[in-house]
Amino acid sequence: MTSKFDAVDKDDFMKFGADRPSYLDIEDALMALGGHGVAGNAFKIEALKLAGWTGGALATYASRPVVAANAFNKVREGLAQVKSADELRSWLQK
Repeated sequence: MTSKFDAVDKDDFMKFGADRPSYLDIEDALMALGGHGVAGNAFKIEALKLAGWTGGALATYASRPVVAANAFNKVREGLAQVKSADELRSWLQK
């Protein structure tokens, strides 16, 4: 699944217009893996935290772009190797 998502760059969080940045597609994949809705959003937050995201509820990815890019790229790598939310959770905890 890694090839499905382009690598995330720290500058992606400051781009407007143009092409849809891959971190949004990764967020969508996490939401789907977690079950959509509230459960999907909770899983997305959990997965990003496990991957190294340190921002709180009010922090934007642009406020910590290097940390955000690293977390998304770790999730991107994990998504290529797992088939379920539980497998991704375990993979991220390694």
